[in-house]
Amino acid sequence: MTNSELNKVLKYIEENIRVTDQTSIEYLDPKGHIERLDSKQNQIIFGRRGSGKSLLLKSLKKNRPEITCISINLEDFKDISFPNSIIQVLRSLIMQLKNEIKGKYSIFKSFRKWKESRRIIKEYDDILSKLEKRLVQPDNFDESIREKTGSKLSGTAKSGHKNTSASVSAQQSEEREISKQFKIDKLNILKNELPDLKELVNQTCKLLDSNIFLILDDFYFIRKLEQPYFIDFFHRLCKNTSMFLKVATIKHRSSLYVQGDTFIGMEIGHDAQALNLDYSLENFNALVSFMRELLEHVNAKVGVEIDYKTILTDNAFKFLCLASGGVPRDFFSLFISLGNKMINGDKSISKPNVIDCSIDNLPNKLEAFKTDTADEKEVLEHYLQFIRDEIITIKKNNSFLVSNSEIISHPQLNQAIKELVDLRLIHLVNSNTSSAPSDGLRYSAYMVDIGLFPNANPRDFKQTLPDEKDDRGREDKIRSAPKLSISKFQEYIDNLNIKSELALTE
Repeated sequence: MTNSELNKVLKYIEENIRVTDQTSIEYLDPKGHIERLDSKQNQIIFGRRGSGKSLLLKSLKKNRPEITCISINLEDFKDISFPNSIIQVLRSLIMQLKNEIKGKYSIFKSFRKWKESRRIIKEYDDILSKLEKRLVQPDNFDESIREKTGSKLSGTAKSGHKNTSASVSAQQSEEREISKQFKIDKLNILKNELPDLKELVNQTCKLLDSNIFLILDDFYFIRKLEQPYFIDFFHRLCKNTSMFLKVATIKHRSSLYVQGDTFIGMEIGHDAQALNLDYSLENFNALVSFMRELLEHVNAKVGVEIDYKTILTDNAFKFLCLASGGVPRDFFSLFISLGNKMINGDKSISKPNVIDCSIDNLPNKLEAFKTDTADEKEVLEHYLQFIRDEIITIKKNNSFLVSNSEIISHPQLNQAIKELVDLRLIHLVNSNTSSAPSDGLRYSAYMVDIGLFPNANPRDFKQTLPDEKDDRGREDKIRSAPKLSISKFQEYIDNLNIKSELALTE
């Protein structure tokens, strides 16, 4: 391997690490997600930040050109109040549909389609005009209707051969003004207009002779309490039409429905099907193989034949996979840093190099954590702090066990742990294991992110890999990891007197 070859690889990864219209890297699909995604049904794509959700959705456009794909990134509307967020996304949808139709039909080749396209565009323009006006109105407001009553004038006239007579009489009434107040709700107005909009969507599909996939990327940027109402609107818009929802989001940062007097939102298994992109540490060997495939794919794209086993020791590569938590973007980010070390003189990459890079990358991960958690950031920081103190500082371990039966009775703790996994700060290793020695209970095993380590070579610190064997040759050495005290955890949170709570998800 030469520095020139490695430079080609690093440059290609840097250019493609974030998905744009210019991204040339392809989605590697060992789980068959692409084939499932192009089905005519609503789907929710779950995956942590950097897991490949946007790349998968981009491949949908490439592989199914006969389907009209309308893609909207909801991060663009993360600071928009509700229901203006719905109006903004609806505007974006309509404008993109207009562009799909505009200029596509010639008056000479198909007068009927040309005329129909003009009519549909006119209707879309009318809707856009109304939506523009609503954006500047408050979410709820009073509208006054004023009526006036006043004087009434009457008269009669008679005409004869020699004379004419006329009389006029006025019936006076007090002039008065009546004011009627009506409560206006923008969301209800939008819902009431759905039937007409759905009909227009169907007419558009018929004109284009195409189904429409409405892609809503980064759904988790919509405020969690507003998410069920947001997704409910677009689910209603798509229902019984030829338009289907493809929603990409982080699982436990998403609240897809609420059940009250009425059901609001979308329910997995009924209204939509789920696709899970995450590679977890539960199948560590499959994860390691997938990451090697990613590097071989890059080799093929840039035309080099680098043997990565010669530059990363086997243990270093496993720790690189562990540090990524199964997230391709995190894997590539760390690989870029490690590759630059080699170009600057390091002959090979060792485990301490990987840990150093992970620690250096922690500020970027914490910045993403703050962005993704929005108004729940401070609450989750407290939960993370307890785990860091208890497991890393006191227990000096990278792994811990949580009792499956005990955590269920503490929904806020349970939610926090699930969200910290989705935010890539702790990683699930085994969702159903026993402890060593066994106490008859079942546990979930986790590992803290390597970036949280105190340094590259912490003293008296126990580091375990998910596939590491114990003294009896069993690949579950993590069973001897310390148990997280749920009662101590709850007491710590209670003593903080946190006023806000985490919104619970399924």
